[in-house]
Amino acid sequence: MTVPEGGLRSPHDIIAVATAFWRSKVLLSAVELGVFAELARRPRNGEELCAALGVKGRGAGDFLDALVSMGVVEREEGVYRNAPVADEYLDPAKPVTDISGYLSFLNAGFGWWSRLTEGLRSGDRLDFAPALAASGGGDGGAAGDGVLRRADPAGDTFGEAFATADQVVGFVRAMTGYSMGANRAIAEAFDWSRVRTVVDVGCSEGAFLAQVLGAHPHVSGVGFDLPEVAARFAEHLGRAGAAGRARFVGGDFFTDPLPEGDVVVMGHVLHDWDEEVKRMLIRKAHQALEPGGRLLVYESLIDDDRRTNTMGMLTSLNVSLVSVGGRGYTGAQCRGWMAEAGFGDIAVSHLDGPEYMVVAVK
Repeated sequence: MTVPEGGLRSPHDIIAVATAFWRSKVLLSAVELGVFAELARRPRNGEELCAALGVKGRGAGDFLDALVSMGVVEREEGVYRNAPVADEYLDPAKPVTDISGYLSFLNAGFGWWSRLTEGLRSGDRLDFAPALAASGGGDGGAAGDGVLRRADPAGDTFGEAFATADQVVGFVRAMTGYSMGANRAIAEAFDWSRVRTVVDVGCSEGAFLAQVLGAHPHVSGVGFDLPEVAARFAEHLGRAGAAGRARFVGGDFFTDPLPEGDVVVMGHVLHDWDEEVKRMLIRKAHQALEPGGRLLVYESLIDDDRRTNTMGMLTSLNVSLVSVGGRGYTGAQCRGWMAEAGFGDIAVSHLDGPEYMVVAVK
């Protein structure tokens, strides 16, 4: 739901906001039922598709045609097929571009958003372990992209993500989906011409490096994350055809130095932590870079006036519900932390949708 230009004007505008979850639940249930995976195999008429999905009842036709109206499925002479955007981003057989893992995570996370009133009244963190359990597994579904955690279990936001091997898979697939738009935009928008090595801090399964190395053959990459992620990193980079140009370094960014490179990237990492940790991580990035090296941070930033980037504020609210101390931030705040750490030439630029990157030079 996009607020009309000029703001909400009628009761229907308000109702459209209030019922926006209907639209999202149709999309999320379509992923859960396997609609896009099934149509990726071959187009089907409504009867065949419902039979393959195990869907029945009066609502089945409305469900499928709602997906048509939303632009993710096409229908011609009664035959349904994936729209181009679904073919590229919602086909589990294309793991390098598939974002359905994140949608699975969101579907499982409906539970904690239904407790929003409770969370706002108590101020306490809500447990997102049930969502992780529900989204775990090979098809996998967030709170954030980076999954590096404190050594102190009492301060561990993401320890739940590593309770089982299936949950590791589900979590890292969710992170790949969450960051896909920003990753692809950065591969095009950032100047990679003089970069030899890029370090992705909180790399998860390596989706950022897969996009950048795929677009820029002269660049090599380093992924830094918890050791539990190493196998998924190798598998994903292998599928992307970049395994020989990327290496994985296991560690904990609270206790270990960051790997050195020409560019250090922190994507959807800083918002998971309180301001003290944000500043500490930016200082560590400064230490890992040679003079002239660049730090690239990307997030769904909150606009400086806190009025227009609704998704940035909702992402921050989501993080506040499930993390120990996380909160989103504005571009102005990030520029201030970078300057405090010794960076200069700091610039904020738009990437894709609600995503922005902040680039600073040592």
